[in-house]
This record gives sequence, C-alpha cells and structure tokens, in this order.
Amino acid sequence: MTLYTSDISKTNYHRQLNKAITAYIAVTAFCIVFDRVYALFGHGVSSASMSLMFLYPLIGGVLLFILLRIFVPYAVDIKYYRLFVNCYNSGIATLTLASALDGVFEIAGTSSSYLIFFSVSGWLLIILGLITLITNLFKF
Repeated sequence: MTLYTSDISKTNYHRQLNKAITAYIAVTAFCIVFDRVYALFGHGVSSASMSLMFLYPLIGGVLLFILLRIFVPYAVDIKYYRLFVNCYNSGIATLTLASALDGVFEIAGTSSSYLIFFSVSGWLLIILGLITLITNLFKF
C-alpha cells in the first residue's frame, strides 16, 4: 500500500473538522446537563430559552462542521480559515450565553435590556465568519 500526500492531507482535514465536531457535541451535552441541573434548583419554574440553548451548538456547530467535513474538507486550508473559526465560534458562544442568561432571568422573574446586545453581536459574528468562509472558498 502506497501512502500519498493527498491521503495525508485528507486525514489532516478530517482530523481538524472532527475536533470541532467533537467539541460542539461536548458543548451541546454540557448545555443539556446545565439546563437539567438548573431546573432542579428552579423551584418548578422553567424557561424555553434555557431549555433550548443546546440548539445553538448542535445546529450551528455540529451540523455546520459535519457539512464542511462532507462537502468542503479542504476548507481548513483556505487563507482566512482561522478568522472564520474564531468569529463563528465566538458567535455561537455568545448566542448560547445569551440564551442561558435569558433563561436565568426568566426563572428569576427579572429581565435585562442588555441581552439584545448579546444576540445582535452573536449573529453579527456568525455572519462575519460565514462571509469570510464563503468569500474565501470561491476565490479563484
């Protein structure tokens, strides 16, 4: 069996994307556990924001990186891949935190006018990351 350079780089691409997928699966599991533990101490009050916060890392993280692994595994080699990853991951983290805080405030019976800044900045970071990825994937 001969090992070609293209085989090595494919393995490297898949390894990096698998790390991202694994990390997002762990974050998704943490969000679910966090919600369940917080619900134990919530005196019977629950919040949809906190119960559904796991969807940001699940859909935004796991699904996107699985799609990248399947359709564009060489994405890890594009020029601004780290910028994409940093912006995108920060956006997902910001939205997840905003959802958790909204849930905590709902359960506590209060609110904050600052949560809108979390949501807007999270979505802007995700959009910036995706624009960076898409523009660099289609450069000729």
